[in-house]
Amino acid sequence: MRSLTVISLLCPLLLVGCNGGSGGSSSSTELEQNPAYQVDIRYTEFGVPHITANDYGSLGYGAGYDHARNNLCTLSEQLVKLKSQKSRYFGPGEGSKNILTDVGYKALDYPAQAVELFDQLSPTSTELLQGYAAGFNRSLAERQGPQDYPSPCRGAEWVEPISAEDLLAYQLDLAGLASARNFISAIAAAQPPGASMASLDVQLDAAKVFTSEGIGSNGWALGEDKVEDGTKSLLLGNPHFPWDGELRFYQNHLTIPGELNVNGVTMIGLPAVVIGFNDDLGWIHTVSQSKRFTFYQLTLDPSDPTRYQYDVGGQTEFRNMSSKTVQIQVKQADGSLADYSQPVYFSHHGPVVNLASLSPALGWTADTAIAFRDANAGNTRMLDQWLAMGKADSREAFFSAFEENQGIPWVNTLMIDKEGTANYIDGTQVPNLGLMAEGYWRQASQSPLLAPIWQDGAGSVLLPGDDARYEWIDTGETKTPGVVPFAKAPKQTRRDYVFNANSSHWLSNLEEPLEGSSIMYGPEGTIRSTRTRYNAQLISDNSNSGLAGADGRFSLEELKTVMTHNGSLFGGEWKTQLTSRCTDYPAVDYEGEIFNLGEACQTLSNWDGRYNTDSKGAHLMREFLAAFRVSGHRELSDDLFSTAFDPAAPVTTPSGLSPIDTANANTDPVLRALAAAADRLNKAGIELGAPLGSVQYVLKAEGEQPIAISGGYSFEGMFNMAETKASSRSTSDLANALTGSPVDGSSLFALDENGDGSDELAYRINYGSSFVMALEYTDNGPKAEMFLSYSQGHDPQSENFKDQTELYSNLQWRPMLFDEGDIADAVVEAITLQE
Repeated sequence: MRSLTVISLLCPLLLVGCNGGSGGSSSSTELEQNPAYQVDIRYTEFGVPHITANDYGSLGYGAGYDHARNNLCTLSEQLVKLKSQKSRYFGPGEGSKNILTDVGYKALDYPAQAVELFDQLSPTSTELLQGYAAGFNRSLAERQGPQDYPSPCRGAEWVEPISAEDLLAYQLDLAGLASARNFISAIAAAQPPGASMASLDVQLDAAKVFTSEGIGSNGWALGEDKVEDGTKSLLLGNPHFPWDGELRFYQNHLTIPGELNVNGVTMIGLPAVVIGFNDDLGWIHTVSQSKRFTFYQLTLDPSDPTRYQYDVGGQTEFRNMSSKTVQIQVKQADGSLADYSQPVYFSHHGPVVNLASLSPALGWTADTAIAFRDANAGNTRMLDQWLAMGKADSREAFFSAFEENQGIPWVNTLMIDKEGTANYIDGTQVPNLGLMAEGYWRQASQSPLLAPIWQDGAGSVLLPGDDARYEWIDTGETKTPGVVPFAKAPKQTRRDYVFNANSSHWLSNLEEPLEGSSIMYGPEGTIRSTRTRYNAQLISDNSNSGLAGADGRFSLEELKTVMTHNGSLFGGEWKTQLTSRCTDYPAVDYEGEIFNLGEACQTLSNWDGRYNTDSKGAHLMREFLAAFRVSGHRELSDDLFSTAFDPAAPVTTPSGLSPIDTANANTDPVLRALAAAADRLNKAGIELGAPLGSVQYVLKAEGEQPIAISGGYSFEGMFNMAETKASSRSTSDLANALTGSPVDGSSLFALDENGDGSDELAYRINYGSSFVMALEYTDNGPKAEMFLSYSQGHDPQSENFKDQTELYSNLQWRPMLFDEGDIADAVVEAITLQE
């Protein structure tokens, strides 16, 4: 043990009250004899807290204290957003971005919802949130003012004590991560034609509005029939989340003796484990392809664009939209504050949104407007859901956690237990449509007009908003009216395996496809993504050359290679077909000149087919494939392949390289795409055969040395994901948001680090494999190893800001300490808190 710290027994005097600002006072003697909160926190290597308490309030207290102690700025910044105060503190933002955010959040008003809904929480959730707020506030009070805050928010005036209701407001926002959060700006910009606010322009990203791109995962659960002797079951979780901002996972181990003992990760603001394991079972999540909302297209009254037509039982009426005027304050250039107000609009379905930047037909015109209904609106049950999962001691108890709480917002769940079962559940909140509405969308989604919204099933649903027959059907069996009951959700228990890589439930197991579910869970019998197909090929490979070895059964070490081998769907026979073509036809007409493909072809011939940091030529294949990217779930254009998708062979099709017209080989689209890729890299000054790690890396902070990162993009057919996305730079957190601007037609990003206009092109990773867990159950209990790609600390000045990133760069696993003896031997700091 490096140090032992015992924190003061009494609540800091800087706070008014000790229970999240709730007031009240007690004498020192009373507090010592009957503390409201008492908790032990033991830190092991990498800043991992093991928090032990005798009650849920104290457990929340320890979690809140720890989160504020190590990552104070993260939650504080989110609360500024939820309170619609970004414009107040940071000005209107580029393109009035902060105004749009503030107005949109004010329209939903999560803080007011939280106050209204707080009494509906279970006693356990109430205690946890009140304890968390008190612990967070204590940690804040122990700092010596704003200059003592972590560097991302040092000196900030917007860091304030929090309340339990603030935490619930943030959890309501997280519940809408794959729904309402994507429409915040669109809500603010939705104004009737001719309104003065119509000039407030908003540019939306179709990938975020129509799909859940930006959050994803791979997950495997292996039962006793798919694991080696001596092992009961295995689990591999590989969430793909941003490497900056508040969505970074944070490891903690939570214990109430005799009640709860669960290790895994959470997010700042959540006193729970959202992915992890206990003595009896473990689980991971993957982002579901289910639909968490529906768009509704309103038919407007020609004389009044705020009235819309609605048919109930054959009787047509006009309904008035409701509206409210929201008010915010905006910081001016001189530092003064100016009031700003505008109306926002709602139909009975939900908020009206302006999607005109995606398609003029989706804007608010004299004839039509778009509204949406969110299945996760008012979802206060997530905390109870994850607590129940963490406490479950059997498969039956785990499934009951879904039935009883109905709180999982937008993720599939894959679970293993010590009895050797592998389980899949899509327990998300999904609109319950009638047969007519489902039938309508199954046909309409294939039309040229609506297929871009549906995107092979990865996208969204647009229904007529003028007819009651398209409304959600309330069965009376669900805590959220109008969603599908858990009894009808896709679920599966096997003794061999289940898996998911963000395609729908259909092929969770190749031997027993899940069929017959609502289209709102995603399509069945349709094309899968390249990443799903690669996962399927790896998990079902029983050949002697498969990752499971000659016996076709995985050990823990073999399972770990699924993540670390860095193979790809296109690194084998398909690559051979491509290199054979460019060898046979080494010259192509490209931009009016003959381009010699010799160097590019030789580079791909020499490439080892993997995306390790020392793999030479992987980025050339990436740039080649990028020319064929499409927005649908299929990821790559059908034009690239010789064999089309076949639902009877969904794992191996589409396949083969599209045939060449030998009479016009010099204009072959495939060869031209290879020439374009080579030319782009040459002009960027990047060697075609450079090691991947020399051009693909993370910059943890300005001035830091780059850290090489392995892996690739989803469209490359990868398991280990490493991507560069447009900068998600938040207001205060500059730690990892160093990606710059995308280069047209490429996956490369340009970043002017020195401010002198000299862009350097590279793959600046800020998204992908985040928390990765490999878990095993044997007769000796659970054993788990992990990566945390971006590390535990959010502050560049923290000792835990990049330590695990360096491990991840070397693909060096580390243990998740769970056994009491192992933890006791590894403690580097211990804290005891009382209040």
